Amino acid sequence: MRGLAAVLLAILVSIAAVLLGVWWAPFVIAAVIGIVWRRARVAIPIGVILGLAAWGVPLATAHLEFGLRPTAESLAAIMGFTQPAIPVVLTMAVGVLLGLTGAWLGSSARSLVGGQPATSR
Repeated sequence: MRGLAAVLLAILVSIAAVLLGVWWAPFVIAAVIGIVWRRARVAIPIGVILGLAAWGVPLATAHLEFGLRPTAESLAAIMGFTQPAIPVVLTMAVGVLLGLTGAWLGSSARSLVGGQPATSR
């Protein structure tokens, strides 16, 4: 139960940090999760969820407050696409990759420093 509470707290801190402009916070927080969590098989999906939430919630908040469709259409046109969803998907992919790479790096560092490989089972 403590693990779940720690993960929820990490997600909330990550969302708050991204809302404050610290866009790289999901990477750092996911790296800490990768270091603390013993199983890489669990830490990496947690990092992905953390990155998705940390970038998705502020994006959804901005969309509800300002309406991001004109901005997404402009970005899609600049990128050569006709669908305004593509910049949104790419933005979410950045959040996912930040969480994924942070958790992977933390898990790898833990196994490197600790001398024991991260368990996958």
